[in-house]
Amino acid sequence: MRTPFERHYVKDLAGNAHPDAVAAFNATRPVRRKYFPGAAGRYRPEDHYVVAPARWERTPEGKVWLGIFAHETGHAIDHGGRPSGQGRSIWMGPAIRRDRMGMVSRSEVERGTLAHVDGEWALGRFPPGARAWLLEGLPGRAEAACFARCWSVGRMEQAIDAYARARLTLSSRMRKGPPDEDARLHVYAMAKVNDYIGAVYDLERGGGHSRAYYRQFLPLAGSALTIGHAAEAFANAFVADVLEGTELLSFLVRSAAPHTHAAYRFLLRRIGLGLCLRG
Repeated sequence: MRTPFERHYVKDLAGNAHPDAVAAFNATRPVRRKYFPGAAGRYRPEDHYVVAPARWERTPEGKVWLGIFAHETGHAIDHGGRPSGQGRSIWMGPAIRRDRMGMVSRSEVERGTLAHVDGEWALGRFPPGARAWLLEGLPGRAEAACFARCWSVGRMEQAIDAYARARLTLSSRMRKGPPDEDARLHVYAMAKVNDYIGAVYDLERGGGHSRAYYRQFLPLAGSALTIGHAAEAFANAFVADVLEGTELLSFLVRSAAPHTHAAYRFLLRRIGLGLCLRG
């Protein structure tokens, strides 16, 4: 039996959520909700509950809480009742190291040029579903082509920042007021893509959680790769698999760090099949 907290949120996740993500959720014992005034979303593995409001509709953040639920549920699936620091995502460590070995630094990317890259060509390299989400969420084809061009040359942070500005501006213009909740949720999801990149590359690329946050955790391979990096990469990849727009979100996390994403999907499938035992 799923908890009322879970049932309330799950009904608003993507209808085409990745089947392995659905199976992993179903294989994870129900997660309870705790509410503390003023507290932000957080999963507490020792007690297997998520700090969250009763209903996202009653919060100033609105539907963004659906994205927070997805992220914290990713942590719950990773731990599956294990104590803090014993998430199964630690097995993604070698894949993260492999992606880091092939990383092009932010400074190297910024020294490059976009002049030789055709935006339409770059947009054509996106899978059809991802391309459709870009075109739907941005003001016009030119903005979508610009995003694809930036992404194709490794300017991931620039692409995500521009997407967020354009998506919120478009929503405000159409509503003649504040951006709608769907737009703000998708901007949150794109921020989780940025957080995924930051976790994989220890903020040499991407953003999100600070280095001070990651240094709180036990190392997997020196202080630059901790169990916190792996846990955040897992939770953010899960967000990309279950929110509306997964066609775009999952493509972005896969292309940003392919070895880490492959390890995440392998681990996710094993969790869903019940092959990752507690202990």
